[in-house]
Amino acid sequence: MRIRDLTSATAVERALAEYNDLGGQRFRDKHKFGPSTQYYLSHADLLYDAKAIAGVAYGYQHRTSGPLSNDQFDGGEAATNPVLRAMGFTVLNSHTETVDAEREWRLAVWRNLLGRRDSSGLVTADAIRSVGAYGNYRGIWTDKARTQKIHPDGVTIGLKHTGQHYPDDLNENGALYHYPVTRQPGRDLGEVNATKAAATLRLPLFVITEHGDLRGVHLAWVEGWEDESSLFLVNFGETPPVQVLDHDRSEEQPFQLEGNRRRRRNGTVVTRPDQARFKLEVFQRYGPHCPLSGIAIPQMIEAAHLRGDADGGTSDARNGLPMNAALHRAFDAHLFAINPDTLTAEARPGGPSLGAMGIVHPKLALDRQPHPEALRWRYNEWLRCTGREAEVPADE
Repeated sequence: MRIRDLTSATAVERALAEYNDLGGQRFRDKHKFGPSTQYYLSHADLLYDAKAIAGVAYGYQHRTSGPLSNDQFDGGEAATNPVLRAMGFTVLNSHTETVDAEREWRLAVWRNLLGRRDSSGLVTADAIRSVGAYGNYRGIWTDKARTQKIHPDGVTIGLKHTGQHYPDDLNENGALYHYPVTRQPGRDLGEVNATKAAATLRLPLFVITEHGDLRGVHLAWVEGWEDESSLFLVNFGETPPVQVLDHDRSEEQPFQLEGNRRRRRNGTVVTRPDQARFKLEVFQRYGPHCPLSGIAIPQMIEAAHLRGDADGGTSDARNGLPMNAALHRAFDAHLFAINPDTLTAEARPGGPSLGAMGIVHPKLALDRQPHPEALRWRYNEWLRCTGREAEVPADE
C-alpha cells in the first residue's frame, strides 16, 4: 500500500465530492486525519487537505485495500503532492516566502471561503481554521511561525470582531479595529506591528464575525491607523487602498466643502461609507481629544462634521473637529457654534451657557485649525437656525 499507486483522477474526484458532502471536519474525523498544516489541493476554487484527499482516494481506487490511514503514507505530505500533480491536480503550499506568493495564497483562501458559504453567507468555524484564516482565541491572528518569513513581526492574517465592545465601529463597508490591550503588552505590540505590516505590504486579511456556531468572513485591507487613539481603519472589498493612511495627509489635497459618498440602501436606511475614515483622519489631524471640554479619552471622542454629512459636507478632516459625545450632540442641536473670525465658541441665545454644556476652553487651541470655509458655513447655518442673519465673508 503505497501512495504512488494512486493513479485514478476519478478516485480523487470522488474523495473531493465526499469532502464537500460531509464538510471538512466530519470528513477528517471519519477517516482519522488532522487538518493540513501546509499543503492544500486546489480544485474549482476550493481548498482541500491534500493528504487526507489522497488517502481516501486511494481507497476508492483500491477497494480491497481501503483508504490509506494517516500513518500509512510513505514520505508523508511531500510524497503525496507529486502523485496528485501527476493526475493534473493543483497543490498549493501555504508556507510562502515572498509577499507576492503570500498575497496569492490569501486570495486563494478567500475564493475557497466564498465557495464554502451557506445560503446565509456564513461558514463554519472549521472552514476558517482549516485553511489558516484564523487560529487562536485572541482578536488578532498572525500565525507568526508561518508569516515571519515575510516580515520580522509576522503579518496579520485574521481579525476577530465580536461587535460586543464597540458595535458601532463595524458596518457593511469596514471597521475601526481597536488595538489589543491585554496583560501581555509585548505581545500586543507585536500584533499591532504585524497588522501595520499587512498594510504596508498590501496584503489582504480576513475579518471574522461570530453568528452563533457559524462565522461571517470579509476580505479586508488595513487602510491606516492612529496610534494615540489605538485604531486601525479596515475596509472590506476586493481592491486594496490607493495609499496607506499612516499619518495626517489632510493638507495634501485642495479643500472642497461639498462632496461625500452618502447613499441610501433599500430606499430607507442611510449609510455613510466614509464615516470610519473620516473619524480616523480627524484624529490624525487634531488628536483624539476634545479641545472644548479638555476630555482626552479616545473612547469618549467622536468626529463631528462642520458642514454635515446630510448637507452634502465633505469627509475631509478639515471639515471636522473631535468632540466628546455630549458636545457633539449639543453642536448638532445648534446649542453652540464656533465663530470663524475669533475661533471661539458662542452659546445659543436663551439656551444653556457654555459652562453648563461643559465647554471649559471656549477658544480653539489647536496646532491645526478646521478650514475657514467649513467654519464659516457652520456658523452661518447656526445663525440661520437661531433666527439671525447669516454673515457674508469679508471677501464678498
